[in-house]
Amino acid sequence: MATSTGSISTSAGPLDVANLVNQLVSVESKSRLTPLASKADSFNALISAYGKLGTALTTYQNALAELTAAKFSAQKAAVSNTGRSSDGKSGNDAVSADINSDASTKAQAQIIKSAGFASGHLFKAGDSVAIKVGEASPHFITLKADATINGLRDTINAARAGVTASVVRDDAGDHLVLESNTAGTANLLKVRANNSLSAISFDAQQSRPGAMTQTQAARDATSAAPGSYAISVEQLAQSHKLSSAGIAPGSTFDLGVLAIKAGSGSTTLIKPASNTLAGVRDAINAAAAGVNASIVSDGKQEHLVLTAKESGANNALRISGTGDFAVFSSDPSGNASTASVTPEKRFSQGAVNLSVGARTISLKPASATAGAAPGLADVARAINEAKAGVSATVQREGQGDKAVERLVLSASGSDPVSLRGSGDYAVLAASAMGQLQKPQDARLSIDGVAITATSNTIKDAISGVTLNLNKTTSATDKLTLAISNDSSGVGAAVNSFVNAFNTLAKAMAEMTRQAPAKVRGQAGEQGLLAGESMVRALTGELRNAVLASMPGNALGSLTAIGVGFKKDGTLDLDSARLAKAGERNFEAVAQLFAGKEGLVARTRSLLDKVLGEQGLLAGKTRGLQGSLKIVSDQQAAARARLANLRDSYTNQFNRLNVTLSKMQASQNYLTQQLARLRRP
Repeated sequence: MATSTGSISTSAGPLDVANLVNQLVSVESKSRLTPLASKADSFNALISAYGKLGTALTTYQNALAELTAAKFSAQKAAVSNTGRSSDGKSGNDAVSADINSDASTKAQAQIIKSAGFASGHLFKAGDSVAIKVGEASPHFITLKADATINGLRDTINAARAGVTASVVRDDAGDHLVLESNTAGTANLLKVRANNSLSAISFDAQQSRPGAMTQTQAARDATSAAPGSYAISVEQLAQSHKLSSAGIAPGSTFDLGVLAIKAGSGSTTLIKPASNTLAGVRDAINAAAAGVNASIVSDGKQEHLVLTAKESGANNALRISGTGDFAVFSSDPSGNASTASVTPEKRFSQGAVNLSVGARTISLKPASATAGAAPGLADVARAINEAKAGVSATVQREGQGDKAVERLVLSASGSDPVSLRGSGDYAVLAASAMGQLQKPQDARLSIDGVAITATSNTIKDAISGVTLNLNKTTSATDKLTLAISNDSSGVGAAVNSFVNAFNTLAKAMAEMTRQAPAKVRGQAGEQGLLAGESMVRALTGELRNAVLASMPGNALGSLTAIGVGFKKDGTLDLDSARLAKAGERNFEAVAQLFAGKEGLVARTRSLLDKVLGEQGLLAGKTRGLQGSLKIVSDQQAAARARLANLRDSYTNQFNRLNVTLSKMQASQNYLTQQLARLRRP
């Protein structure tokens, strides 16, 4: 491509073509490009200013989202003791209480799930879905390209439609799951979809085959009823805890079977990978048998300690051991029983060894009948007369010729008990782990009503309150649990709103600022959005959302709780007035903010219209970007015209320079010729 001669200046003449052209083009450039550059700067500044406004509004919107009903339903619990505790000191530490700590009292978001889609299923480009959360405006989402279920999930999440989308997989295929980002019954989901997306439609009022179904219902937070409750604690819940007899270090367990049953659970057979006591412990812990196992050493021997994971009388441990594992046997009653024998059974030879903890006593029972061999009753008498902390009884089962008897041993202490016999007494083998802690329920009374619980954490005795039992009370204790509304929590919530609004109000005031000139004849200062009518209208709407009354509310509006505007457009809070309003009607204060027609709902609806993808702010920004594009195109066209003008000027001055150069040469020639004619 040949170079334009207009871009090349010549010095073959008296004229400085380049300088002349630059000066002329500079004048043209100022008249054509400078106004366009000024317009572009103005549009860019407005786009930036609207971006800052959007950020400020989003920050305010996020702050409002934190003002949930739970923020305005804070309660507190205080326990006092007007009596004298059993240790002679006034105390209230037998019971503590947590308000709304039970998961069942928390607000819960709605969750819906689609039917299963086959792997690789595609949703078609151009199909759309509308998601509506509560009373907010629906968000419309259109697929720009074919998408898998994972692509649909990502598109929904990117749209910020007030829900969180996820995908779960099971035998039925891939399921799309939508969860409302805001808990409570005021934020129910409604989904409308078309064409390939129609299967993810949902409407709780309509049942459609193949549509999404609800897997978790929305729930509002519940609060406890304020009041005073008299509480006494007669007994704390305990877990069953057992200890084996002493086992010599290095002992192995090669023969037999160990079975553990906790409460009403199923029986678990334990199969140690190692035959040591540590191997037995590890096998029990790995078996998920409802018990924790540990080893405790007394310096000479080791003891296997088993503790039920759940407390309560119904969660006692039953352990059956045979062979080498018989030492770990234990009945929930804590008794040890021998095998059954016939009532006529007599023991002519041998002896009985009774072990209680580390102590072993050798017994040779004598018959109560002269000349007769001792029977089972004589063995029981011998054990009782030994006064070893173990009582023995004979238990009879069956009738007539089917009757049998067994020896039952009951320890008065917590030491393990075992019975071993030699000779004829060998059939009387029995053992039981020591009971370090018996299983028992908690027993308490609330306002005279007796309550039994398997745990020391009581969640259902008082609605919305979790009681924690720490110790028993005495007859002289007079514990009172007082539940009251926490006005300090409400005050913090209202203060957070006032601060969030004032931050927004100050930002918008700066953006729309119009300050008069300090010097006559000069222009005053103003914010970038001072001339934007949309921003001024939005400021008014935000103020009206704060000032508006709430129909049916006993307090009427925020002015009744001490919230009002100052001259500069920011809010002020009269804390004393708020406290009095809370004392009069605690629930009404919460509804002013978190009710269906309260401040949060009103402002959220307004901000959705402003901040949404099709909102006023996005529309305004797109308009400014369109205007900026026009100016950018005009600048490009102007630069092209200036380039052509430069070429034209350069060509013209080049030709003139050549002409002047020729004229100068002719003048020089004539001058020389005339000079020759004058010579003599």
